Amino acid sequence: MKARTECEVSRTMSEAMSSNVRTPLGCLTALGELNVLGVLIYVVVTEQPHADSDATLSQCWQVVWAMRAYIGYFLFALVLNTCGLVKAHVSKFAVVIAVLGLLAIALLIWAVCVLASGLAAAGCAPRAYEALSGAVCFHVVEMCCLAPLEARGGQRARAPSDRQGERKLRGREQRRLSRSPRRRRVH
Repeated sequence: MKARTECEVSRTMSEAMSSNVRTPLGCLTALGELNVLGVLIYVVVTEQPHADSDATLSQCWQVVWAMRAYIGYFLFALVLNTCGLVKAHVSKFAVVIAVLGLLAIALLIWAVCVLASGLAAAGCAPRAYEALSGAVCFHVVEMCCLAPLEARGGQRARAPSDRQGERKLRGREQRRLSRSPRRRRVH
């Protein structure tokens, strides 16, 4: 396994976010989040829960609340992407960001439960289920596929500078050795 260099260890959260949001994959992810956010806002504003029974109405409201929670999640992601884009220093909020990341996983689990229980109850607006399903699917793809690829892409972007640093160190070491008296090898 490759040892970590000083460059990798000293990289801050702000630097990582800034470099990730500037990659093509980071830009596509941010645009996807913005798109999902717009759809969720549109559906929450235009679709009001209505159902035949109180139990079904309660499940419809759970779908609406799950969509509202996802609106909050994607707004937070938009703020983080904006901070990364303008190179704002967010490292001091690392604990808050980590806690909200854990809450995002809880949101995902809750939204899946809401969708699973809501599928049995008919009568809610189909657009609400579709919008929430789309948000959940995007969240899963983002969490399991896009985020790891973005993190790996940032490591690849550092590799050339690491190699240049290693070359400089080797060059210095060679110059130091060339200045020292040479020993003769006895055969």
